[in-house]
Amino acid sequence: MNILKITILAVCASYTIFLSSCSRHSNEKVLRLGFMPNVTHATALVGIEKNIFQGELGSDVKFKPVHFIVGNSIIDAFITNQIDAAYVGPGPFINALYRNIPIKLLANAANGGTVIVGVKAIHELPQQGNLRIAVPQYGNTQDLILRAYLKQNNLLDKVKIIAIPPQDTGTAFFTMSIDAACLPEPWGTILIEKNICKLLVDEKLILNNGNYPVTVLVVNKEFADKNPDVVKKLLIAHNKANEFITSNPQEAIESITNAISRISKKEINQDIVTKAFKRCTFNNVVDLNTLKEFKNIGIISGYYRKGFQNLVNKKRENNIN
Repeated sequence: MNILKITILAVCASYTIFLSSCSRHSNEKVLRLGFMPNVTHATALVGIEKNIFQGELGSDVKFKPVHFIVGNSIIDAFITNQIDAAYVGPGPFINALYRNIPIKLLANAANGGTVIVGVKAIHELPQQGNLRIAVPQYGNTQDLILRAYLKQNNLLDKVKIIAIPPQDTGTAFFTMSIDAACLPEPWGTILIEKNICKLLVDEKLILNNGNYPVTVLVVNKEFADKNPDVVKKLLIAHNKANEFITSNPQEAIESITNAISRISKKEINQDIVTKAFKRCTFNNVVDLNTLKEFKNIGIISGYYRKGFQNLVNKKRENNIN
């Protein structure tokens, strides 16, 4: 009888512990953060490597970073409920507004970090015509930046723009499928250092002396409404990550190098990251005027209908009216 009682008590105790564990896990919040392994996403990379996000979120929030190759895939991940917040370029963000995807702009992350590289036979892009220029994806940030540059230099009708993922651009140069490419860092610097092509237009000459947003932080609206405390902590961590980058550039470069190498499973030379890093600036203030300029370029390019102006006016929380 005593043995039976002991067994019953042991079972009850185990069951109580099990229920307690289930309750604890059911109350645990989760933040799934999307990003790309680019230098232009250094805020995310440093925040992850230095444990800034998890440290600020605390033990009550499980932090899950999710990496992507191109920005528009991040927007698709919002649709399929794979992520709650993300670092993404202005191009995909504006595209999300156009598609009525419920995401909210939280902060700027990085500026600049975009270059045009080309075959060595090309000397100055503005003097050339009938060029084939690659961008990572139609409608992405580099596509819009390139079109803004071409428009300013009266070259829009003389260039063919081709969508090629950054990691495939080197092959496209080798097969002579393209003449140039507009790329986020570190992809431009990688091609230059490999002697595949040369720099044609740097991050400053391409637009606004380099003062244009290349990465912003956004969040799913429903997630933000249900978890204001988590979003507040995310923003604090975001600010801390950018502050760390600007205050400790060398240590940040090491973290970025480690993160890109770990995610890509291929070691990247730290000298490449250093050169790419110098083409970027990191701050939290959103440049609304440039976002409007990107939106207008998208309308001119046929990505958004002209009535998109009225659609954006309804999204006051995003402030790109």
